[in-house]
Amino acid sequence: MIPRSSTPQEASVLSSSSVENTDYVTSFLPDDALCSVLKFLDVNSLLRLRECSSKLRSAASSNDAGWKNHCAFLWSKKANVCARAKSLLAQSSTHSSSIPSHVTQNMAMEAYKTSVVDASTRKEVSLEELCFDESPNKRGPIWSFRFKESAGSDWTSWDPWWNGKEARKMVFLRDGRIMQLQPQGKTGPCCSHNGIPLYDVFSERTVHRDGVDIIPPRIELKWRFVQRPLDLPARPEGAYIRITVGGRDVPTYVVRRSPNGNWGFILESCWGVYASFDLAPRGQGPSSMTPRRRLRRTRNGTLWVDVDDSDNEDSVHDSHGRNVRRRTDFFVEESAMVVTGHSQWREALLYNIGAVALPEGNNTRAEEREFDLAFRNSRMLR
Repeated sequence: MIPRSSTPQEASVLSSSSVENTDYVTSFLPDDALCSVLKFLDVNSLLRLRECSSKLRSAASSNDAGWKNHCAFLWSKKANVCARAKSLLAQSSTHSSSIPSHVTQNMAMEAYKTSVVDASTRKEVSLEELCFDESPNKRGPIWSFRFKESAGSDWTSWDPWWNGKEARKMVFLRDGRIMQLQPQGKTGPCCSHNGIPLYDVFSERTVHRDGVDIIPPRIELKWRFVQRPLDLPARPEGAYIRITVGGRDVPTYVVRRSPNGNWGFILESCWGVYASFDLAPRGQGPSSMTPRRRLRRTRNGTLWVDVDDSDNEDSVHDSHGRNVRRRTDFFVEESAMVVTGHSQWREALLYNIGAVALPEGNNTRAEEREFDLAFRNSRMLR
């Protein structure tokens, strides 16, 4: 076979002895072949490759470089992904004459970037991320709820989570109501959404009275956004949720991202916590896990020791797994909570003395007057 003669462009590249000229492969490799190679790289490698040259930057940013797969893999482990990122990923697969190709060719990477930035910077929950009935043909998130130990035994004694069962499943509706999805109520469903029955909150329990088990009166839960809680600094809409239980406001729920890295949301007050993902059962916390043991040879013979207490090199490799378990079960431990009765003492005090509506404030003198007025009114009602 007669070798093919080099083109002037190839000859120019081959004759160059400059160390800086390292773009020969990318100069003559077809774009589709280059993107096929880039699909085998992880996200960090793609980002570093974008800094090498203009052509590599373009190739490593394109949808064909594997960004769709990176989005799917990352998002599959997350409890919440912002709607903007999902929209960008959907547009990256759209072939429409109304949208130029140069606009959509990097949208998968932008979707990945948007989702990461949103999860790390936005702490407020949107209406779509909160509500179960976000559209007629689609159901939204289901929230897990449990009481904190600080709520007292009157509440924790009949809470499913505190009795070793699955946490109560609740849904927020756009009309301001909060309904229960699980456990099922004894009085039957009061409404449904897309064929899914919804029950009154706490309607699964019975009360023993005069030797007879009776169903207690219906408890109505409602919610609304607030921006200036009595004890906390002002934040944008979606940062605080005020819940009314049986016609009375309870201490404000603070919205934040889950610290276990799943991008989910947490609604936490001094007495309760909602999570937009499944809460780990109480019996599976780190403190209740059976310790792993190893047989260790000592001067006095063999001795069984806990792996956590072992100082050999194997315990270093096991530490990563133990840390992962602790983070997964983060909300099993009461010490992991950040909202306490100390940080919400005025709202908790007003509720305990009989206040019906909790005032809003902003750390001003007006806030002090609102608190004093609510305190006096509550004392008069007692």
